[in-house]
Amino acid sequence: MITVRPTSRWSAILLLLSLVAATPLLAGCLERSTTVGDRFSGTVVVATSPDNPRGAPQLDVPESMASRVTLTDYSTVPESESAAPDGEGSADEGSADEGSADEGAEDEIPYVGTRAVFTDLTSGQFGQLGDIVAAAYGDSAMSMDLTAKRSDDVVRFRGNADLSDLTAGRDLVDLTVVFGGPVTATNGEQIGERTVHWTPEAGKPADFSADATYPDPATAAVSSWSWFIALLCLVVVGLVVRLAFANRDRSPRPGRPRRTPRRDRERRPSSASSSTEARPTEAPPTATDASTGSGPRS
Repeated sequence: MITVRPTSRWSAILLLLSLVAATPLLAGCLERSTTVGDRFSGTVVVATSPDNPRGAPQLDVPESMASRVTLTDYSTVPESESAAPDGEGSADEGSADEGSADEGAEDEIPYVGTRAVFTDLTSGQFGQLGDIVAAAYGDSAMSMDLTAKRSDDVVRFRGNADLSDLTAGRDLVDLTVVFGGPVTATNGEQIGERTVHWTPEAGKPADFSADATYPDPATAAVSSWSWFIALLCLVVVGLVVRLAFANRDRSPRPGRPRRTPRRDRERRPSSASSSTEARPTEAPPTATDASTGSGPRS
């Protein structure tokens, strides 16, 4: 039976109390992290033609998202209007230029508006993005709902937009989303392993969907903390056992003789043998000594 000395007992108690005090702090690390999770990046464009009486749509980003969203002006101008004539040409060249300008005007529609580049938005902030886009068109009945939910290793993005109040050929909504892993299914245009692009048609309702498959970053963080806490517990238990063994009571038990150290036991036979060798031995008396009386006298 090992009897722990008071010093060792107090040391063990202090270690255990330290572990108990740290448990609530470490337990929070084992919960699913709210700061390490699915993140979404991409761009969104809201624009209209310059002759729209409502004016160009403007995105209003709240302060909570200002550090993750960058706003810039967006505009497109047909090449025929951006290039100025260098000089007078022949009549044929002039007619050819006019024809190309008409074709360019039919192919490209000028837009003015706002482009937003968002980076590492959380699922909640990504959902807010739909309300921000809808509010950009002022008093129109345009609405947009964006949601992203995780099921095991699959992130499912679903969205819908009511663009009935927008005018086709005049208003533009453009959305690009970059997911945290490979996209396995989508109804949009996949332009990369993790990137999907949507350009819904104005004047009609639209749906968005995409599935991306990759491990949950929050779960990976929990797994790392689990190994750390398990290792910490093993170290604490090892220290307690070590202290208990090093400071155990070595006094003899009642009814048992006191144990002699091995070093003392090894010295005793050698000292006894040396004293025996030093003591002179007496020779037994012989017959001659007995007759002459020279033997030992009593």
